[in-house]
Formats: sequence, structure tokens, C-alpha cells
Amino acid sequence: MSATITTTTTTTTYTTTDSFYGGSFKPRGGEGGPDLHDISHGSHIPEGSKESLADAIDDMAVPSWVKAMAKNILGVDDDSRLPSESGAAKTINNFQKEHDIGLLSVEQMQKMAETGYCTGKDGKTFQVPEEVQLAAQRMMANNGELFKKLEAATDGRHDGQLGQGDYGNAIKDGTISRNGGDETRGSSERGLSPGDFLNAIMNGNIASTRPSEYGAAKTINDFQKEHDIGLLSVDNLKMMAETGYCKDKDGNLMQVPEEVQGAAQRMMENNGELFKKLEAATDGKHDGQLGQGDFGAALQDGAIGKDNGKETVTFGGPDSTQWGGQADGLPSDSSAAKTINDFQKDKDIGLLSIENLKMMAETGYCKDKNGNTVQVPEEVQLAAQKMLDNNGELFKKLESATDGKHDGKLGQGDYDKAIEDGTISKNTGPRSAPAPDAPIDDLPTSAAAAKTINEFQKDKDIGLLSVENLKMMAETGYCKDKNGNTVQVPEEVQLAAQKMLENNGELFKKLEAATNGKHDGLLGQGDYNEAIDDGTISA
Repeated sequence: MSATITTTTTTTTYTTTDSFYGGSFKPRGGEGGPDLHDISHGSHIPEGSKESLADAIDDMAVPSWVKAMAKNILGVDDDSRLPSESGAAKTINNFQKEHDIGLLSVEQMQKMAETGYCTGKDGKTFQVPEEVQLAAQRMMANNGELFKKLEAATDGRHDGQLGQGDYGNAIKDGTISRNGGDETRGSSERGLSPGDFLNAIMNGNIASTRPSEYGAAKTINDFQKEHDIGLLSVDNLKMMAETGYCKDKDGNLMQVPEEVQGAAQRMMENNGELFKKLEAATDGKHDGQLGQGDFGAALQDGAIGKDNGKETVTFGGPDSTQWGGQADGLPSDSSAAKTINDFQKDKDIGLLSIENLKMMAETGYCKDKNGNTVQVPEEVQLAAQKMLDNNGELFKKLESATDGKHDGKLGQGDYDKAIEDGTISKNTGPRSAPAPDAPIDDLPTSAAAAKTINEFQKDKDIGLLSVENLKMMAETGYCKDKNGNTVQVPEEVQLAAQKMLENNGELFKKLEAATNGKHDGLLGQGDYNEAIDDGTISA
């Protein structure tokens, strides 16, 4: 894989040959110019020199949150932060015992790693100490390698549940050492996940200025007061940061202003550092709830200080910084298809849904035929990733092989049918490096995208298309129809959905408010014509 992050005062472009990230992304408008500054893969750092690469990133004149994302996307070890395997295992085990959590699920561990919050056995959300969050990140690094080793230590089962006794048994059988220190650290993924990295690049509006802690905190506080949101949850703030929408006090979706989304992104940086400082300002409690009074309390106790509300971000000097590296290739189409088919037959999974395949690709776990969470072998996870490569191209080809239907369900018989009709070959050839997706520049124009989505809504009789449904459409090529069934959308519709969500969903937001001026996250069929009438878009 190669990657390039290009920044100017108005534009950030992220380019990669990894098809998971889909080519080039330009989260801001603007043309390149003489002030262009590239940070790209190159050759002057010795091949495989992760330490040199980490040092080069650390020397960059960018904020720590950008460095963390850069390390994550390039697969660079960050030994200064994550604990060793034994240290992480011991920390998580002590945490489980302290909070009487008998079984800690893979979903819960992932939430802890990403947000620094956990839901206890009483159903209440609470903040975990920093060392616990770092331990959770270590547990989930390398496709959850350590989590998988530990959870099976007692009974050999991979069910996505880590028991309190697994730690002791892992020490007994030599899976990990008793030493809870820093004996050896393997490669780690810290900070944001690869998917969140892409979202941050596309939605983060990396620019020459951004909100300071004070500016972000005040903006969010003003927003809470204006909309009478007494307690703003960490989940709601995360949604706000990623999509530009949030749930109001009545549970309805609403769009937030651009500056509020930017403030939410600032609040969630560095493992939600600012959010955690603020939410505890009034009562000292870390329960994942930000109260209206926390901002004033944080000012009084000095947790944050007043300033002009902005801070400057500098993106380096005139010379580019070069990095080097390459990612492992995914299996071939035929090999991936055979692997998934063999897995379905082995586990008696008659129909494998796209949601289940996505879980498999991202976490290495899936739901079996009884709804239980089970770990999948590494080759199956890689095959799932290949199936979802290039907007799920291979999955779409296979799932319709038997009956021609695109319903987001892969049947056991689809593999043989796909071989019979020549969709795929029986050859299970070697792994090949994935080809890049079409770059973002190949997306339709705003007018064409709006027309395509409107025609799709009318064709499928979808009166209101939600921002969540459009996001699913853009990311997977599937959506929920008016009856709640999963259906595949044509490629041009998926590309149109991607265009609609470009630049923090700029086009979607303009269109959805065309009829009644409301930003409720719902696009009506009539919004398209209204947007043409009022000049928002051209016909």
C-alpha cells in the first residue's frame, strides 16, 4: 500500500493504493498551488524501518491527533503508548475483577478502545482509566490478536467473550507471561481505526485553524443550551462529529451547524480527552454524559482556560517528508469465494448477510446460525475483506449467482453457480495486491448525483431517505427499502450516495432542507424539485 496526505491552507487530499480507502479523497474544495505540501511514501527511509518512520512522523509539525492517524494508517508501531501483551492482559483482568464483569465481549472491548468508555453490568456507561483504554487498544491491535488468544485460554472456545479466569489460564499454558511489564511489544494499532481515519480525513476538515479547547467547549455548551439538551452523551457527540447530525432531546435526528460538528470533532480527539475533562467538572463523575453546567465548572476550576477560541495548525515547510512501506495483499477473487463458501458449509450458515460479512472483515468475528458470536480463522477474515473490496464488488457478483437477486444474502449454492456461469474461476491462485478504487474525482456532479438519488427514491417508493440509510448505501452498496429489506443499489446510485455525503454531507444537507427548511436527516422525494426551483442545484 502507498499513501499520500497532501495539505494546503484550503485542501487536504488523502491518496492510497489500498482499495479499502478508495483512492483519493479531497475533504475540502480548492485547487492545488505552489504552497502544496506532500507527505507521501518514498524510499529514503530504509525498508522495514518502522522506528525511523515513527520518528519521522513524530518530527512532523502537525498536531498529535494527526500524527496518531498517520501512524495508524501506515501500520507504524507506537511503542511509547501501548503496553506489552502481559501488561495489557493483567490490566484488563484487574479491571474486570474490580467491576465484577464476568464476561467482557469483543464489542465492549472495541468500544472501550475507541471511546474510553464502558457499559457496566448495571447498564450504566462509565469512563475507564487511561491505562485500561490503552490496554483495550492493545487487546484489539492486529485484528484483535491478543483478545483472541486470551478468550480461548480456559475452554478453547472463540465466542467473543473474555472471562475473568482466562487471564490465569493463559499464564498457566504459556500463552502470555506473568510479567506485567514492557518485555516485548508487537506491532500495534492505536488511536483511530482505519475506517475512522478515513472518516477523519473526509469529515475532519484539516485546515490552518481549528477550535481551541475553550472554543470547542463553549460551542458545544452553547449548542446544548440552545436546544435544551441537559445531558449530551458520548455516543451522541461521536455521531455529531462523524456525520454532522445528532439526536435532540426528543430523540429526533437534527443537523448541527458546521462549527458545532468541528467542535464535536475537537472534543473527541486524543481518545476524547477534552470530553472527559469537561464531563467530570461539576461532580467528578465520568459517566459519558456532558451536562450544561460542566463548561462553567471547568472554567472555574481551571480545567480549561479562556482564549480566542481558535488555535493554529502548521503543516510543515516547503520540502516534502517521505515514508516507505507496503501492505499485505488480499486473496484472489476465486480463493476468497472458495474460502467463504467452505466456511459457510462448515458452520452450516445457509445465508450469510452483508452485515455479518462486514463484522467478519472488520473484527474477525461473526454471528453463527444460532446468533452466537464466534471467531473466524485469519484466512476467512481476509477472504471477507476481499469480498467487500471495491465497494463489495465480489460479494455482489456472488450473491446473485443462483437467483439473480441482490438482497444482501450470500447462499451456500451461489459459489458453485458462479463457477458454472463463469463469474469466477475455480482457480484458487495466489494472493494479489488489491487494485485501487476509482478516485473521488470520478464521482458524479452534484446535479447528477441529486437526480440519480431522486430517481432511485421514486423507483423504490422511498418517501424519506434517512442519512443513516444513505451512509449504508455509500459504504456498502446496499440500502433498506421501504419494507425494511436489504437491497443492492446500482453502482451509479452508490456513487451518487458517496457524492451526497462528500464534504461533511454538504449536498445532502442542502437538498434535505429544500422543501421545508428543516434539517432532520431525512431526504424527501419532493426536495429535489424544490432545490432546482430555488436554484440550490441545476437540473
